[in-house]
Amino acid sequence: MTPPKDRHEALHRMGRSFNVREQLELREFVPRDEHYHREILLTYLRNPFLRLTDEELAEVSRVDPPALGKLIAAREVASRSLTPKYVVFCMPKSGSSFVETALEHAFQLPKVSLTSFGAANLSSWFGMNGREQELDGLAVIRAVLNSPAGFVAQHHTRYTFYLALQLRMFRITPVVTVRNIFDAVVSFDDMMRQWRSVSRKPSWMSDAQFALPDDYPDLPPERRYWLLAHSYGVWLINFYLSWKRGREQTRADWAVIRYEDHVLAPDRLVETLASHLRMSPDQRTRLAEYANRPDPDRARLNVGRRGRGAELIPESIRAFLSDYAHAFAPELDAEDLAYLVG
Repeated sequence: MTPPKDRHEALHRMGRSFNVREQLELREFVPRDEHYHREILLTYLRNPFLRLTDEELAEVSRVDPPALGKLIAAREVASRSLTPKYVVFCMPKSGSSFVETALEHAFQLPKVSLTSFGAANLSSWFGMNGREQELDGLAVIRAVLNSPAGFVAQHHTRYTFYLALQLRMFRITPVVTVRNIFDAVVSFDDMMRQWRSVSRKPSWMSDAQFALPDDYPDLPPERRYWLLAHSYGVWLINFYLSWKRGREQTRADWAVIRYEDHVLAPDRLVETLASHLRMSPDQRTRLAEYANRPDPDRARLNVGRRGRGAELIPESIRAFLSDYAHAFAPELDAEDLAYLVG
């Protein structure tokens, strides 16, 4: 590390650092005078990934207003928790509910929401479905403190470097679920038509973040698929690309669950999850039991037939999605492309 020339530069660089070792080294260039803890607090409130030492936490948590100090203390407690925390980051309609409930059963942990301070079903009732499912810092703190043994969560969240830093800070393990784009589109269409059959007004309040016309259920299938391809379908490709970029950036060996290779093949699912998540023999046994006999309501498995999308979606719409995916070659190699839009 190149030493900073003065206190100001050290604090500036500390405010932009996500590396804990570098943060500690930079502190050596900040004199421990009467301004030290105030400057650390201000830097902490600027940098969401600055870590406090125990001594700093004791001082900073006594700031005014007292509620701010308590929030900082709660955040630090949550970030230091060593309990198991698993999040299924998923394409919608990729078998993620099945995977998430299987992990709940295997680890005997509760399901939580990391996108809302409240319960996931009530957040949906209050109109949250249309939001991108980015992790909310306060929701993460609540989940960690309210689930002292650990938890499982499930969110439709694309990879970003910011998300990677959140996962590292709170020691969260991701599991990524994906599916062929065409099959996901027709399955999503089934779900949207079913949701629109519920008499809630306005109807778009229950929709996901992909805008649909008010008369969506009455449109011909070709038009519905065209609409989904240009919003949901593009998002799915971006989701897959983001997590592939994330694996290459972090060099992390996350479990990647393919609907066709794992959800439709429970024994392979068990093998993949057990090896990546280092399960105990009892946890693996419970996982296998659930994977082969899932709760039909909670697992939310639908038709699940491979190739249904290629049969139902017109060639012109499939060509659009294929062209979009090919724009990201060679990041998406031939195997990725064959899986996604083949």
